[in-house]
Amino acid sequence: MKTFHSTLAVLGLAAALAACGQKQPVPTPPVTPPASAIAPMAPMGTGATAAPKTGDSTGEITAIDAAAGTVTLKHQPIPGVGWPAMTMAFKATPTAPLTGLKVGDKVKFSVRIEGDKNLVTAISKP
Repeated sequence: MKTFHSTLAVLGLAAALAACGQKQPVPTPPVTPPASAIAPMAPMGTGATAAPKTGDSTGEITAIDAAAGTVTLKHQPIPGVGWPAMTMAFKATPTAPLTGLKVGDKVKFSVRIEGDKNLVTAISKP
């Protein structure tokens, strides 16, 4: 048994010595693409936003500010923009004039959400 262990020790030493003379592979550094291959990013804080979302719903007018061009609606869910029912103000676009509408009117409307802008693009009594 002693001879077996001695043989293993000699073999291990021989393998270690043989490995000492071999050159170890040198790791290759990662390749960095040239600056011209990297797509430019929009600088932070420049107002770059996702594409506008749109949707349709119904609701009731709770306030109109003709001077500011806003209408406040107590509306049903708007699935197109992922909103539940709530009451909120919208800026009316030129395609959604507020003339002929009054507080308490039931309306159907279309919205477009652009970043933090909530726009009514169409509004009418059903």
